[in-house]
Amino acid sequence: MNYFSSMAALLKMDGAVIADKISIKSMQFYCILNVTILGLIYGISASFFIDGVLAGQGIEASGEYSTFKIVFAGVPVAFLMHAGAALFIWVFLRGIGGNANFLVSYFYIGIAAVAMWPLAPVVAALQLHMDKADLFFIKGVGLLFSIYGFAVLYPVIRNIYNLGHLKMAIAASVTFIYIGCFLYLWL
Repeated sequence: MNYFSSMAALLKMDGAVIADKISIKSMQFYCILNVTILGLIYGISASFFIDGVLAGQGIEASGEYSTFKIVFAGVPVAFLMHAGAALFIWVFLRGIGGNANFLVSYFYIGIAAVAMWPLAPVVAALQLHMDKADLFFIKGVGLLFSIYGFAVLYPVIRNIYNLGHLKMAIAASVTFIYIGCFLYLWL
């Protein structure tokens, strides 16, 4: 399978297809590419909203910041978030009986980051100080994109850890609560 057909299958929530048909070399490339693009999307969105974020914190936006630095700062943020999520999921699922290598888990979760691309601008926009109607709309869109991203990630994780439906439902619930709490603290 090439990159585009693999990502199309993944976005259709068919986690079994990518688990069977992607080589380890391709898996590494797809992971790095998807997480890098996620970081660039977040960085571009953050640079677009930077004036509003600074104004909301009482700082006058003088334009003396480097857009290039802001855009490319999103890439390490994406890799850090990806590594943290992969480590949390790996530790938790190993604890309830999953059997996957950390690096395999890391790569597959990175591949599934393609489903989070639409969420990156929403997360950047949530840092703005806006009125309640706009905030409600942005949070609603963010919730929809989060549910979709989680729905894409669910079969991928289930396939790589070989978990049954009950254990995976428990793991999904705890992971969703953890991510929600983390985003609440971050934003």
